[in-house]
Amino acid sequence: MLAKSGFFAAFSLIFFSELGDKTFFIAALLAMRCGKWVSFVGSTGALAAMTVISVGIGFAVKRVPTVLESSEVLGQWVGAALLVYFGLRTLKDAWEKTEEAADDELADAEEEVKSAEKGGKIHGRQAPMKALLEVASLIFVAEWGDRSMLATIALGAVQSPLGVAGGAIVGHAVATLIAVIGGAVLSKHISERTVAFLSGVLFLVFAGASIMGVA
Repeated sequence: MLAKSGFFAAFSLIFFSELGDKTFFIAALLAMRCGKWVSFVGSTGALAAMTVISVGIGFAVKRVPTVLESSEVLGQWVGAALLVYFGLRTLKDAWEKTEEAADDELADAEEEVKSAEKGGKIHGRQAPMKALLEVASLIFVAEWGDRSMLATIALGAVQSPLGVAGGAIVGHAVATLIAVIGGAVLSKHISERTVAFLSGVLFLVFAGASIMGVA
């Protein structure tokens, strides 16, 4: 039931896409500055909002009115094509990834957090609600246009919107929980290249499943 709903596909793709991603490291860094629960709640809330927007866009793509009677099927084919593209692109990036490139996500995360600190948006003496809002806004902006957002849009066009939204939100929450609990330590043992290869394969697997469901 969960497999057919899109829950498992969304959870798997989002979870592995987020491990070692920039927002993963931002959540880990914010946990050390603002507190673990503030980072977790703020980050998860922002990612959940992003997921709802992404699924809504994907659903709109599938339902967009056209002169074609098969507009819904056309939208599903577009979603499947996007999954194939993301899969091939992720595998290509993984193949070309070096140890130096693997550190880029962490460096970008550190730069964004330092920039927020210099601007006075992030500091240790904030009221809890203000800290939550600042964390959420930082994560939301960092995630906008990211691969996991685009993947959620694609899945929203080929799977059940509710299943995809639920799976993606849970995937984000689990990855974020790992980040805030021990992301800084765990990042030293995560092979971003292996995670990227796995993500690319999953993209292609679920693209194939989507195509078989449309054909």
